[in-house]
Amino acid sequence: MIQPKNQSGFSYLEVMIAITILTIGIMAQLTALSFSMLRATESESRNAARQIAASTIESIFAARDLGNANGINNWDAINLNTVNPNGIFVAGRRPIREDSGIDGITGTADDACAAGTNCTVGGYTNTSALVDGLEREIVITDIVETGIPEIRKRRIEVRIRYFVGQLEREEVLSTIVADLPFYE
Repeated sequence: MIQPKNQSGFSYLEVMIAITILTIGIMAQLTALSFSMLRATESESRNAARQIAASTIESIFAARDLGNANGINNWDAINLNTVNPNGIFVAGRRPIREDSGIDGITGTADDACAAGTNCTVGGYTNTSALVDGLEREIVITDIVETGIPEIRKRRIEVRIRYFVGQLEREEVLSTIVADLPFYE
């Protein structure tokens, strides 16, 4: 009779334990990779939101500095259209368009209309595409100074809302704008 030789090697249980450990390691690496990709996407969206907010604030300063050009003829123009009838900035959260309109100032009626519509002011229609996934809100607040009857400063706050996956994020940039003497 032939005697079986002693066989050495891995048992089924040892192989299953090794596969389980390997699977856990691979899953940890995939989780780390997906979080890394999510953070990169979030960083890209946040930078875009910051750039748009900064550009909006620059546009508001440009509106103030233009003085009588383009119909901006007084300090009250640097306000929301719901607060002051002379205000040129549209209140509320609005989608962002690629083109700032005929006046070149972002957040005004020629580029801050509702999604699904074209912004029409006078004979001009802004048909530019919307910037996907971003919305802007401009908040303008008067700063009352003790002993000075007229408003000479306004706080400008630009809020850009964006999404990273299902998560809503908001980037806020604020500054103070002052009345300049050339409006008189």
